[in-house]
Amino acid sequence: MAGEEMSYSPVGLPLHFDFIFRPWHYSVSMRRLILRGQADGDPGAVVDVMFLDVAGMKVRREYAALTITEAGEVAEIENFVDISDRNARRFMRLLVSDGTHEGFVVCGAIRMRAGKA
Repeated sequence: MAGEEMSYSPVGLPLHFDFIFRPWHYSVSMRRLILRGQADGDPGAVVDVMFLDVAGMKVRREYAALTITEAGEVAEIENFVDISDRNARRFMRLLVSDGTHEGFVVCGAIRMRAGKA
């Protein structure tokens, strides 16, 4: 990333941001998804939310705001993502929403970084 160096940090849930987020990068081989938001009023300020070890996802191309919470057991997630009982504890089931539209990410970890793009 250009600009000042930003490092990812572990985060607690729930997370909430009041600005637009979009899928920014997805790597199949690394199983990594990044959603990027740009803070209002500062065109260079960005927040990246990175999901690691992604086993499955259903995300929109844009969220007007972003809230990430733990999903627990949701039938749609369980039916969409096939995870063995042996590995079930390794993965977080997360709801991703802007209050109107809801999606999900099933992943091993979540990290965040903020700074200048």
